[in-house]
Amino acid sequence: MMSYAVLIRNIAIAYFAIGACVCLVHPKIIRDHIATLKDLDVGIAGVLLKPAMALLAFLFACTFWPMGWLNTVRREKKEQQTLERLRAFHQLTSAMKAPVTYAGGNGTSIEQAVILRGATLLSGPRAERDFLARHYPGYEFRRQSLKEQDDRRYDVLEFTSADGENKAIYFDISDSFRRGLA
Repeated sequence: MMSYAVLIRNIAIAYFAIGACVCLVHPKIIRDHIATLKDLDVGIAGVLLKPAMALLAFLFACTFWPMGWLNTVRREKKEQQTLERLRAFHQLTSAMKAPVTYAGGNGTSIEQAVILRGATLLSGPRAERDFLARHYPGYEFRRQSLKEQDDRRYDVLEFTSADGENKAIYFDISDSFRRGLA
């Protein structure tokens, strides 16, 4: 029959053995503890101190492995949720950067409006500003308005050119409204 002390010793050995296996199998746990040792500046004593500190960190991780394991699982779940949120943001920014081509006139009137081909409600405003920057470098934006005429919609961008002249450019955005956000 085993004594109480021997039973406790065997349980402790099993606990540390499981902790060592968990730490070695799941390197993120130990890497989190040892990563800070790389930047630690202890001079020449680092030759002895860093391995000793790494061993202590390993023993610490082996002792408290259930907490490390649970925290790692929680952290990975949180990282996954963050990635999901970023994926939606990426889709939004991709829609904003969708390629747009220009057709129609020079934009000086509704009849000569610049037609935005392939634009959406998200990529259209960027395409309008890009058009102004390309054709009127150094412009200063004043205001934007929406006009409707003959079942068509137009964005009117009013700005001051680099020469100080007040101008308005008309963009036919009817296709953008039909397409929506995507």
